[in-house]
Amino acid sequence: MYTLLNNSEASKFDLYLPGQLVASLHYTITADEIMFVYCEAIEPLDSDRHCRELLRLALEDSLNRRIPITVSCPIARKHIDSDPVIGAQMQTLPKNVGHKHENSVE
Repeated sequence: MYTLLNNSEASKFDLYLPGQLVASLHYTITADEIMFVYCEAIEPLDSDRHCRELLRLALEDSLNRRIPITVSCPIARKHIDSDPVIGAQMQTLPKNVGHKHENSVE
């Protein structure tokens, strides 16, 4: 079972399996938005699964804060584009907090 910790001092979300850090999502946050900057898999086995779960949980946390989300990380962008559950999460950002921003890196 995954556990997400918001390591705000290091500006990253850390994803754990029992006793083991498996992935991190670095972010910057202002009063106006949170930007997902860089996703890294620490544990190479099942790295795609770890990154998908990390992104899903980080999106959930960010959406609960009701803050617009910018995605500049190409790994995160890939999962948003390819995973219907994660893509649907991005669509749930309330309109009254501004619209979401999705920056793709080409």
